Amino acid sequence: MNDAGGCTVTVDLGIALAGQVADAQYRRPKIKMRLERPITLDCLIRRLGIPGAHISFITINGEKCGWDTLVAPNDAIVLFPYVTGG
Repeated sequence: MNDAGGCTVTVDLGIALAGQVADAQYRRPKIKMRLERPITLDCLIRRLGIPGAHISFITINGEKCGWDTLVAPNDAIVLFPYVTGG
């Protein structure tokens, strides 16, 4: 974390998951989030209000990772939704 006790991360939600976000200020396909303390991906996703069942997998800086992964300053997080068709 930086000297101010927080960090910023970029979260790529895509259009499908952006519509699931609870807080309107973050309801966009790509957002920057300020975090006051280290948190896991699970906590970040719950903070956004996205149902976990809608997410297929997650990458941080291009590496696939688990829900218990700790987010670091300047991480680029991508949430991949389940793909459906008809």
